[in-house]
Amino acid sequence: MEIKDNETIGLKSIIAGYLLHWKLFLGVFIFSIIPAVLYLVLYPRTYEIAARIQIQEDKNLGGGSFGLGEAAGLMKSFGLGSVSGGVVNIEDELMALTSNKMLREMALRLGVNVDYKKPFSFYRMYEETPLVMTADSVTNARLAEEVTFEVSMKNNEIHVSAKSINMKKKNFTFASLPAKLELPVGNFTLDKAGMETPASVRLNITYRPAGWMAEVLEEEFTIEENSKTSNVIELSCTDYEKLRGTEMLDTLIAIYNREAEDYKKEEARKALVFFDGRIGNLVTELAEVENQIEAYKSKYQLMDLEHDVQFYVEQMQELQLKLIESSAQADVIDMMDAFVKDPANKYNLVPVLLNAQEGEKGSALTTYNEILLERARVIQNSSMSNPLVTTLTKQADELRGSVVETIGNARKAIQATIAEIKAKEKQIYDKMTGYPVAERQYVELKRQQEIIQGVYLLLLQKREETALILGNNRDKAKIIDPAYVKSQPIGPRKLYAAIGMLALTLVVPVCYLFVRKQSVQLWEEYKRQRG
Repeated sequence: MEIKDNETIGLKSIIAGYLLHWKLFLGVFIFSIIPAVLYLVLYPRTYEIAARIQIQEDKNLGGGSFGLGEAAGLMKSFGLGSVSGGVVNIEDELMALTSNKMLREMALRLGVNVDYKKPFSFYRMYEETPLVMTADSVTNARLAEEVTFEVSMKNNEIHVSAKSINMKKKNFTFASLPAKLELPVGNFTLDKAGMETPASVRLNITYRPAGWMAEVLEEEFTIEENSKTSNVIELSCTDYEKLRGTEMLDTLIAIYNREAEDYKKEEARKALVFFDGRIGNLVTELAEVENQIEAYKSKYQLMDLEHDVQFYVEQMQELQLKLIESSAQADVIDMMDAFVKDPANKYNLVPVLLNAQEGEKGSALTTYNEILLERARVIQNSSMSNPLVTTLTKQADELRGSVVETIGNARKAIQATIAEIKAKEKQIYDKMTGYPVAERQYVELKRQQEIIQGVYLLLLQKREETALILGNNRDKAKIIDPAYVKSQPIGPRKLYAAIGMLALTLVVPVCYLFVRKQSVQLWEEYKRQRG
């Protein structure tokens, strides 16, 4: 208890000692008002700019169900599944919106990688700048250092000096604008920002690599999902230039929509090439079968065969329908198997030719296509050297065997089904003691024709749906709220000024008194030792 009392008494004496110098605290408090006022006056009024978008679900290339005439039940009988359409991975979209490529393109389009300031000014100019500095595409791609320009224009004479870390200062003089500056680091162009330019201009320009600016913007931008259960993304940034902030958000959204549209249409074009090639082969096969039927009917003079065999066809209609469905299904499986095993299609999406269970997830084919989609998206937003690309490639290679095995199992199952149907059909054939051989062969040719027609109709409808994608201009990011400036500024903040005044009022006098006391004690100790 005595120790605590001594500590309390000592603390009270220290506080009392400081309070004896209340005039010093008051003087520092009055002096601290100056930097606080300067902060509130000189610090630019900064606002928060926000926008809100909804990521719309993409439909599969060629998704949907198809009728195949007599083979209308084909889709329901096939269990391979497909890539589930309409699934949006918000985390992937957030990565795309904050990718260096997209932010770099936005910075170049708006020119925000270039700072314009008047001499001895701390404020960056944007819409009110009288001159603009641009660079050609090669310079923007290769520029790896910051270049500063000092521009002075008076009486139609323009003086420009340029320098960078690895380049000595170079001076230029021009009589008119636009003016081209050829430097070791690249080629730049100085021009008027508008129709009217002041007769006298002095301007300091800093041209930064767009990639550097993209890194800065990635830190300054806040891009996050609205909730875990919605596809809404909120974008925001802070700036004291309202126009600059709103244009950056609106431009970023526009670039995102354009990139998504280009990617979707490129995938559609690849699918069209596949469909066109297969449809062309089917047309040839169908023509050959039709020629065989025509020649067969002429050879055996079967002018009204359909009427003659109507009785037998009615009895076998159900079996024939099942056999048509199963045979068309087997043909489709063969096409998918050939596509997967082709080395040229190693990392291409397996065409979704069948859609037995709409939206089914978890199958090997579904997972394989989802990994390839993710791999293509990552490559688009970065490069092949990205570690994530290596991981996804490895996963795709591991799953490829499972996809081949799944298709193989499907082939065995459908072959067993076909064999069973033919066995039942043979039993009926055996009962048709008077059934002409010519008629049976004609039925086989007719069935082959219907199988090819079924596959042809399926691919043709797939192709038409894929072609519709090329004409669909729907934006992937639906703009809910375009970029807008919030009403209340977020800076300068009076609270920060008050905290700064309080800190100066307490810290400066206490430090001064402490240092003075220590100095006096040291001086007395020094005199005592000398005496």
